Amino acid sequence: MSETRSLVRRLRDQVHIELWAMTVGAVVNGVLGSALVPRPLRLLGYRALGGRFHSGNVFPGLRIYGAMRNIEIGRRTFLNAECYLEAVGPITIGEACQFGPQVMIITSHHPRLPDGTVSRVAQARPVVIGDRVWVGARAQILPGVTIADDAVIAAGAVVARDCPVAGVYAGVPARLIRETSVVAEPA
Repeated sequence: MSETRSLVRRLRDQVHIELWAMTVGAVVNGVLGSALVPRPLRLLGYRALGGRFHSGNVFPGLRIYGAMRNIEIGRRTFLNAECYLEAVGPITIGEACQFGPQVMIITSHHPRLPDGTVSRVAQARPVVIGDRVWVGARAQILPGVTIADDAVIAAGAVVARDCPVAGVYAGVPARLIRETSVVAEPA
């Protein structure tokens, strides 16, 4: 009985996401993501629709799929052109982060079922990105990943596991290639 309720809940969530994409999603991606909308107006629009955006440094072309309430972006964070946030689950991005063009963050996971097939119903896995993280162009951050403060994700990297220490992560899948020490700025 519990499995049935769980399946019904996940199907309901999936229908909700699809309806969002056809209504609010059209406003978010079609209007607010347009190059014709100035950044301050874009910020107000994202906030009005439930996103917890604390930075207006969001360039045109941002695509959001999922619930705006699942997105939190810290102060002084910069999202370059054409980034993609799949907010089926929570996405938390810290302060003073820098994202290159076309960075992709995914939060949905499709587990294997007992019969060996892959579930068609997505399960949410949150993504947490610390403060002062730099993410290179076209990097992909996959479901359930946590990235430490002061990490650098190389362009084109696919982050499939946590990045637990400050350092440079590169490759497919991304791995730590160099630890970095964080030097405090003078007061």
